[in-house]
Amino acid sequence: LRHRDYGLRDYYVDVRQAFPELQLYTVTREEYKAGHRDISSGLTPDEEYRRTLGALFALYWLARVGIDGECGLSFGVDDDWAPRKIPEQEDLDGSAALKKRLTFYCNTPWKKLLQLLVDAGMLTERGGRGGAVEVAVPRMCAMLALTAIHDVFKVEALLPRVRPEHAPFKGFAAGDVINDHDVAMYYVLDHFPEALPSFAGLDATQRHSVLFTQSKMSFNHGWLVQAEAPPHALFARFKRVIMAGEANPPDVSFYFVHWLTDLAGAVPNPLDGSERLVLGFPYQVLGSFITSFSVLSALATQTETEVFETYLESYWRDAAPRLRLPPPPPPGGAP
Repeated sequence: LRHRDYGLRDYYVDVRQAFPELQLYTVTREEYKAGHRDISSGLTPDEEYRRTLGALFALYWLARVGIDGECGLSFGVDDDWAPRKIPEQEDLDGSAALKKRLTFYCNTPWKKLLQLLVDAGMLTERGGRGGAVEVAVPRMCAMLALTAIHDVFKVEALLPRVRPEHAPFKGFAAGDVINDHDVAMYYVLDHFPEALPSFAGLDATQRHSVLFTQSKMSFNHGWLVQAEAPPHALFARFKRVIMAGEANPPDVSFYFVHWLTDLAGAVPNPLDGSERLVLGFPYQVLGSFITSFSVLSALATQTETEVFETYLESYWRDAAPRLRLPPPPPPGGAP
């Protein structure tokens, strides 16, 4: 993934061959139901497939930050599948979209995004922080597999029924069709992993991390970055899921990589970079999200209040020099 000569077209061919589950996005019912779509998201099977490719391509670009990932995610690729170049001033005239892409390219904290993948265990720095970045193959394979399979149960023909020996399962009784695609994925991964060979082929540690990402986190990221809730309301459910799943800080970062690439691929135009992040997302909010990732992984080891305070301090430092340094804690700690 970080070899300079490994292009997006090569990657596309490889993921098509490596992950047979990608074919599942084209499954339809044997009997056509008038007025009913086969995909629960309301998109066509082709659009949902291209959204998955968009998430896979976003992962490719993030893994290549420092090589060509910044240009690929910001500007997309040309007809030869090579990352488009940074536009010249004359190219910007009359193009609001291209100006947005250039702003995203110039202002995104790319080092923090790369660090997120390091924190998730998907990349390593040879010799420690600041060393050459290399791919951690087992962990990267786990994220690739998760990205390939994570939305297959939006295909309604594939939704599983709860077997009697597994009932009740997260609110579904025996015989019920699990019509929540995330719960359906958790059910299959937990009870029938062999049905998804890309998951079944992972080692136990990676399967555990993938399964954790399918939990219902009930975490509202907007509440955090826009200061709309106190620590307990923000993090209590997320913290319980982390504790119940025996997740560690890299698992939490792994979840946020998945969350980010899923969001990045939301617009089904995978060759145009991440239109969702670049053109359709407020930059200030996205920047706050990215700043929060390194802090939120500490929920695995710290209290909700400790994590919240660390986030506020981190945000304050990033806002400098517009703000003064945060005040020191009172003697003896906070009351």
